Amino acid sequence: MTAFDITAYQDRLGLEVAPDGIEGVARLQEAHIRSIPFENIDALLGRPIATDLPAIANKMLGARRGGWCFEQNALLEAALASIDVPVERRLARVRMGEDAGGPRSHIALVCLLEGQRWLVDAGFGGPAPLTPLQLDSSGRQEAPNGTYVIHTDTATNERVISMVGADGNFSLYGVDEAHVTDPDIVAASFVCASWPGSPFPSHLMVNGYDGGTRIGIFDRSVTFEQDQRREKVELETAQALGDILIGRLGIALEDGVVDAIWSRVAAEEAAA
Repeated sequence: MTAFDITAYQDRLGLEVAPDGIEGVARLQEAHIRSIPFENIDALLGRPIATDLPAIANKMLGARRGGWCFEQNALLEAALASIDVPVERRLARVRMGEDAGGPRSHIALVCLLEGQRWLVDAGFGGPAPLTPLQLDSSGRQEAPNGTYVIHTDTATNERVISMVGADGNFSLYGVDEAHVTDPDIVAASFVCASWPGSPFPSHLMVNGYDGGTRIGIFDRSVTFEQDQRREKVELETAQALGDILIGRLGIALEDGVVDAIWSRVAAEEAAA
């Protein structure tokens, strides 16, 4: 693996990276999710998206951008490997409440610690756990942001991660045991960025934290969640969007990018 600047990563997270077992990895995952927003701005604007670690680190650590799963979990994987935590990649099929998944469009990590396999994921962007889950456990597991359960789908031989809610279990994604190579990631990233069936080239999708408030953006709609309270608003101007992306989520964007995002979202809405 390419040399990784763990100090720059620590600075981005505002956390001393010295994990001691699974509790340390849990602190790392949560700090990562709370510090580096999920965002698909490059895919939406048709920009090339690199999958190599130096380019990802330059974007997310040096330029203080967010990123999507292939970038987020590449950073987390490199950080874990640099401190000698055994880690493997898994491509996943996103379900988001459905009984079956689509293409392998998400990447997660599996770590072996304390005799257990742990699902470690800082890049889902949706209602995924802030801390790792025991991959082989069938019982309910608590995370700071909810209760989760993992079961085996015998039809696909996947372990399916679901969030437990008042209305039942909401499936997030499923992972299997297939080995993942660098070319697999390049191909998956390309499909997500360019395939018409993917939501990323045509919708703005952002998730991140402003202190204790989780902020989710889908096109012009913004959802604020804190202490089990939920508020949804519709943005009226590009300036309002920029206030959230830059001001509240801390995503560093060049001049003109927010206007370009706003125009792109408007064009997609008009074409729908």
